[in-house]
Amino acid sequence: MYYLCGLLSIEVKDLREYRIPFIGLKNGLHHFNYEVDDSFFSHFPASQISEAKIFVDLRFDKKDRLFILNFDISGSVKSVCDLCGQDFILPIHGTHTQYIKMGEEPVEITIGNEDVVWISEGESILDVSELLYEFIHLSLPMQKIHPDKPDGNPGCDPEILKLLQNSKAEADHTDPRWAALKHIQKD
Repeated sequence: MYYLCGLLSIEVKDLREYRIPFIGLKNGLHHFNYEVDDSFFSHFPASQISEAKIFVDLRFDKKDRLFILNFDISGSVKSVCDLCGQDFILPIHGTHTQYIKMGEEPVEITIGNEDVVWISEGESILDVSELLYEFIHLSLPMQKIHPDKPDGNPGCDPEILKLLQNSKAEADHTDPRWAALKHIQKD
């Protein structure tokens, strides 16, 4: 749980399309669609993503003092393969939910409610650009590897895979001097 007032620490004038004036919205479900590309990530110097084409469907459920934001993220980013080191286009998909409450943050903080953000009563606009940035990065897989080709062969560069296999075979070969030491037991 954390307090949110002025969500961005970056210059927001270039990201105006991600600002939602919630004061004028009636209670109920509202939809916002965003197309996020390279220009969006250029505003975040620490971004792991520099080239992307991502579509975000934001379902904004407004209640009296609570907003429920459901992000559905899909698209592709340019990534580096963790196995062969070559660039490739990585498809991504993710769904994330964020709860936003109006008012002062309670004194008692309940552990396990990290997905609750507090905004002050005086706020009238919600900037979702930082939330989009975070949720898109959370949608990236831990391991980024070329997908297999339609014929079932690996999508990685075959020359690099051959070098990796040779390197692994050399590492698996145990020096006989070390093999003799494996029989010594610790007490």
